Amino acid sequence: MPAKPARSPRRPAVTRGARGQTQHAPPATLSKAHVQGFVAGCAAGLLAAVGADRWSESAEDVLAAAAPALPTLQIESGPRFDFYQVLPNQELDLSPDIEPADLREASKSNTEYLLQAGSFRKESDADRRRGELALLGLEASIELSDSDNGLWYRVYLGPFASRSDMARARSLTAQANMDTLLLKREPGAPGVAL
Repeated sequence: MPAKPARSPRRPAVTRGARGQTQHAPPATLSKAHVQGFVAGCAAGLLAAVGADRWSESAEDVLAAAAPALPTLQIESGPRFDFYQVLPNQELDLSPDIEPADLREASKSNTEYLLQAGSFRKESDADRRRGELALLGLEASIELSDSDNGLWYRVYLGPFASRSDMARARSLTAQANMDTLLLKREPGAPGVAL
């Protein structure tokens, strides 16, 4: 088998002429215009860099002169709360005979606290609510009230002897998805118990 002639790694660019003749492209050379353009570009870049540096220095000087001096802020390193020292030194009276202040005042004025568990137009609806409360272990009463917009059958729980009894009744009704309204009234207030 005959060996193939080795090709040169680089061949000159070949162009075809109008009549199909091959012509070789002239080698690339730098002209005087190329060198002048390169030098002009370098000079313009150097001038732009120097101008930008001076502009940033002058802008910083203007901003520093225009900005007023900020007030110094002093932060205290001590604790903000002193309850760690106050709580251990307090004495608490935890006797069960103590009632909250609002209940002590209420007992002096003979005010009764009630929970309204519903207000209905029909007596049968009010009686149904009273039955639901009886299933929860609460004793309810129905009172008839006459207002500007007609007769209403209102279902009441209480009066309560203590705040804890009232809270227990309110908790039970809330668990059964019944809304209650806390009412305060003087004993002997008008209302017809059924």
